[in-house]
Amino acid sequence: MRIVRAALLLTALALFLAAFLVVRFDDPVVPPAVPVVFLVALALPSYIALVRWLGSARGIALLLLLSLLPLAVEAYAVATGIPYGNFTYSADLGYRVFGLVPWTVAFAYLPMLLGAVTLAAAAAGTAWSRLIPAGVFVLLLIDLIIDPAVVHAGLWVWSAGGAYYGVPVSNFAGWVLTGAVYIALFRLIAGARPIPGTVAASLLLILAFWTGYLARNDLAVPALLGAALALATLPVAFGGDSTASPPALP
Repeated sequence: MRIVRAALLLTALALFLAAFLVVRFDDPVVPPAVPVVFLVALALPSYIALVRWLGSARGIALLLLLSLLPLAVEAYAVATGIPYGNFTYSADLGYRVFGLVPWTVAFAYLPMLLGAVTLAAAAAGTAWSRLIPAGVFVLLLIDLIIDPAVVHAGLWVWSAGGAYYGVPVSNFAGWVLTGAVYIALFRLIAGARPIPGTVAASLLLILAFWTGYLARNDLAVPALLGAALALATLPVAFGGDSTASPPALP
């Protein structure tokens, strides 16, 4: 376990430094397959932890549901502007489902959702009345960190811009709405058992990378939020089950 924790910490530090010192999204030398492999690789630690916790059948079913449903919602949002507002993907992140959304979006969003639910459970427990609002709050914090970074990197573009680093308020409202639904589905399938902290491992890596990018590009507010949330995620991801959290209620 110590080796796993050390590897996770070293990987997070390496991702932060890589984003802060090296990574350039406009570099034409980088093959298109690199960001695709990168997104999938970042998702794997949480996916493995989830399947080990829930078992193969339930774990894979949950992963499929919470990958395909957000992908469909994202495609609908790109086509109609509902519920996130009008935006388009501007980078080559893999084959576009329905010609609208790169399939890799499923691997980009779900690790953040899993991390948000894990942090919420550690802080508030797994009771419905606590997990959903706490999870939505963490998801909103994640969005306040990630969206300014990916907009700056040119991975997607809001047609009308927005007040928060080019991101409109409608996007955050959409995250709150869809996040509540996804967390409820997670709770329905996973049940009320304490969630292993390792399910948040991928979120830690994602936060480390994008916080480094934000810091390098002087995006101060999301960079500070990213650092704070990464530090809050660290002890949870290094822990075991969320046994210290409030007890689950029916």
